[in-house]
Amino acid sequence: MTDGHTFVVFGAAGSVGSALVRRLTSSGHRVIAGVRNRQKGEALAAETGCRVQIAEAGDSGAIEACVKVAADDTGTFSGIANCMGSVLLKPAHLTSEDEWQQTLTANLTSSFMIVRAAAKSLRRSGGSVVLCSSAAARIGLANHEAIAAAKAGIIGLTLSAAATYSNRGIRFNAVAPGLVKSEMTRTLWESEEAAAVSSQMHALGRLGKPEDVAAAIAFLLDPANAWMTGQVLGVDGGLGSVLPRTRR
Repeated sequence: MTDGHTFVVFGAAGSVGSALVRRLTSSGHRVIAGVRNRQKGEALAAETGCRVQIAEAGDSGAIEACVKVAADDTGTFSGIANCMGSVLLKPAHLTSEDEWQQTLTANLTSSFMIVRAAAKSLRRSGGSVVLCSSAAARIGLANHEAIAAAKAGIIGLTLSAAATYSNRGIRFNAVAPGLVKSEMTRTLWESEEAAAVSSQMHALGRLGKPEDVAAAIAFLLDPANAWMTGQVLGVDGGLGSVLPRTRR
């Protein structure tokens, strides 16, 4: 990617978001980092030089303000990535209405708000928007009803937005990760036994790293890949499409 672009990264203080900020800033790009936790955001800013804005997943005003900062400071900018999200592993009959709403807000609603903000701010210059779905939206995994529904909604949102705003030169794509070793998923892999079981579900035999997903997001953000839109890129070790061979 040529240097000198400006990007907005939401969920920038999380494992994947911070890996993406590091990747972009180390390549000479300017990043507006939308974070929920100011302390974590300031630590990331001290490390990478990014500019921090507070932006909660359900706060449309804060999301639009974060995007506006990028537009106002540069006159134009190149793209937005949404790394906000959550994980809820419960069967439907044990999932409360509050948990359902929280899952939708953190994942699908935040993505919709970002699409809406991007459509307003990028309508003249064009650019790239990358959302985060999940391999769980593409295959049936037990106890994933709420999160799979929210992440599947992101795929639908991505495809529809790609069609709607194609004449404006705005590209919408998504990544669909498998299980990534992040702080958010720690309870799923922190024990050796759990990590081993989860690794066996992925054809490549290991869990993902935040850097794996960050690299894919950076690829989709890159203006050099401007002929890609409406795509869902599986960054999942094969989880969403490949049946692993039995390991002996």
